[in-house]
Formats: sequence, C-alpha cells, structure tokens
Amino acid sequence: MNPSGPPPRRSPRESAGYIPWWLLAIVAAAFSLLALAFVAAVVVTRPAALPLATATVVVITAPPATVPGLATPTVQSPPTLVPEDVTSTAPPPPPGEVAVGAYVQVVGTGDAGFLNLRAEPSLESSVNYLAIENEVFQVQAGPNTASGFTWWYLVDPATNSRFGWAVQNYLQVVQGP
Repeated sequence: MNPSGPPPRRSPRESAGYIPWWLLAIVAAAFSLLALAFVAAVVVTRPAALPLATATVVVITAPPATVPGLATPTVQSPPTLVPEDVTSTAPPPPPGEVAVGAYVQVVGTGDAGFLNLRAEPSLESSVNYLAIENEVFQVQAGPNTASGFTWWYLVDPATNSRFGWAVQNYLQVVQGP
C-alpha cells in the first residue's frame, strides 16, 4: 500500500455494471425492429374500413284533402310485411301427439318460411315472434281452440324471449334438443 499517494484509478471497464456502448446500440436496434414489425402486422391484418352509416329517408304522406266538386281519390294501404300464418287452406296437422312439455318443430310454412307466434290464441292477436321453418320450441300450455284452429303456447327452450301461441297445423312433434 502506498500511504502517501492517492489510490490508483480503475478503468470503467473493470466495474461490475459496465455495458459497452455497442451492445446498447444492438439492443436498441432489435427493439426498434420488433416495434416496426408489430406496427406492420397491425396495419396488414386490420379489417377493411367499416362502411359509413347511411341515412334512410322515410316519406310519410297524408291522405289528400277533399275538395268540393272533385272526386275523392282512393288511398290504398301498403301491403303487410307479416303474412298470415294460417289460411282457409291450412295443411292438416302433422302426425304426432302435441302435449304440454313436448318439443315441436315448425313445419309446412311453405313459401312464407315462418310461423307467427301470437300474444293470444287468435288470428287477430298481435305477433310476438316469427318462428322460422324447422325451429324447435317446447309446448308450455294448451290446447286452446280459437278462430277455427287448435292453438298451443310455445317457448324457445334456448331463450325465454321467443314465445307465443301457434296453430297446431304447423307443429310436428320431435325429440327434445
């Protein structure tokens, strides 16, 4: 030991925490390349631009006013968007015994492709749901005779939000889901 002089200087390279500048440059370049690859992947795989919302114009017209001495024009109501589920030519009921607790499938709807499930067992009642051909429901109540048909109360077994009264002529008994 030299008691008279200052302690000898050590090089920074001899320190335990020394990292060469070139190693730091390589690590920074690698992270930059990874970030660039990530951005490129996001840009390439992003979905196409979503379509912009478009406005729909609805024109509501009032019936023309009557003028004395002129013929009153006839205003025709627009066709209904919901065709009737039964007519005077409804098919006969499919084979099978419909009963409370049974599962039934909508069949025989023809070109319409759906059956009206109504709030009440009547052709005049409002429609709760349009059951499509081959859709399966569970019978919860019935039978009820109205409007010349036998009606059953159906509920979709997957969700309780699809329900209503349906005419037996369009219900085929099936095994449960």
